[in-house]
Amino acid sequence: MPAPVIAPGAVLHLTGIEWATREIMVSVAGPIAEKIGRRPTVEEMVGVHEAGHVVVQFLLGKQLAGASIIPWEGHSLGRASSCMPTPELLKTPLVTDEQKARDYAQLASLDLAEVEAAAAELLSVHWPLVRALADALIQRKVAPARRARQILFGALRKDLRRWRIVAEKDRRNQQAWAAALRQALDRVA
Repeated sequence: MPAPVIAPGAVLHLTGIEWATREIMVSVAGPIAEKIGRRPTVEEMVGVHEAGHVVVQFLLGKQLAGASIIPWEGHSLGRASSCMPTPELLKTPLVTDEQKARDYAQLASLDLAEVEAAAAELLSVHWPLVRALADALIQRKVAPARRARQILFGALRKDLRRWRIVAEKDRRNQQAWAAALRQALDRVA
C-alpha cells in the first residue's frame, strides 16, 4: 500500500476506508517512530513518539492542534492531537495508539500490518521532519500547531535544497559522461 502524501492544507474528500487508513497511520506513527529513532532518555523517546504522530498528520493533510511532551497526570506522557484537549476528554479512559489502530482496522476491514508498513515507509522517508520536531519538543516541551507547521515546512525546505543539490550534481555528472562518450565515439570513428 503506497503512503498517500497529501499537500498540507488541502481540502480532503475521503471515503470511509481512506479516512480509516489515515487514522490508523496517525495512530501507529508514534510507536513506529519510537522503533526507528531509539533515544536514550524518556523525554527524548516521548518527543520522537509525539513528533511521529504530528508528522504523519501533517503529511496526510490532517489538521494539527500541536504536540506536547508535558505528562498528563494519570493519562499519558505527552500528546499530539488534531483537537484541543478538554477536561471531559481527560476524564475518559486512555485508549492506546495500538488499540485505536486495531479498532479502525477492524471497522474498515483493513490489513493493519499493511497500513503499518505504509506508515513506517512514510516516516522513514520523512525522518528529518520527525527529528526536527522532536528536537523542538525536547527544547520547549510544547509545539502549538502554528509552530509545528513552521518547523515542518522549514525541514521540508532543507530537504528540497538538499535534493536540488544532488539533482544538480547528477545533471553535471551526466553531462560530463555524455561529453566523454562523444569523445570516445569520435576517436573510434
